[in-house]
Amino acid sequence: MSLPLTKVPEYDLKLSNDVTVRYRPFLVREEKILLMAIETRDDNEITKAFVNIVQSCVVSNTDITKIPFYDFEWLWLNIRAKSVGESVDLKLKCPDDEQVVVDYTLKIDDIKPNLNKQVETKIEFEPGYGVIMKLPTISEVGNKKSISELTYSLVKDCIQSVYNGDEIFDRTDIEVSELEEFVNNLTMSQFKKISKFFEELPQIEHTIKYKNPKSGKEFEFEIKGAADFFQ
Repeated sequence: MSLPLTKVPEYDLKLSNDVTVRYRPFLVREEKILLMAIETRDDNEITKAFVNIVQSCVVSNTDITKIPFYDFEWLWLNIRAKSVGESVDLKLKCPDDEQVVVDYTLKIDDIKPNLNKQVETKIEFEPGYGVIMKLPTISEVGNKKSISELTYSLVKDCIQSVYNGDEIFDRTDIEVSELEEFVNNLTMSQFKKISKFFEELPQIEHTIKYKNPKSGKEFEFEIKGAADFFQ
């Protein structure tokens, strides 16, 4: 006779563009995978573990490597909440004296990201000349080790096409070396326009307001990205 297995609950979550996924909490076996990856201190191994765990927990037909990065973060935040608790206990240091620490319980339900924010993917450098960007996924973001690598590589990886008048050059038809040369030869003004595209993407963020009980001074603490919620 086989041992009875625990029935795992399932939940629906609305992502951007009215896309709904169905997911379950992660299990002991998946937590072990994550802990083992964290112990390696290898960013690539940790990213792979996150991707594999989230994909395993999604029970609907959704390839999580194809969804925007902010959708991935929102999904992971909710999977983690359903797995180990729907609130996060934080300790916030008061900056006026750098000594008093305030306990704060953050409820995941209080976080309301604007995932349906309109994103303009067409970036025009000058009339009739520019690029069409694609939304970054965990595949583009997760394997970058430094800010400089993240900035440069993300720009290169997310250029979907280049247009010049009636000519359109799709990235599938562009050699990697040619695309690298294109990015290296962007003017700073053009590069800033592309950087602004990433800055204006939706984010998982929340502002916490708290008070130093001794001085009575009030402070705000902003957290961005799913990783910040569990530090």
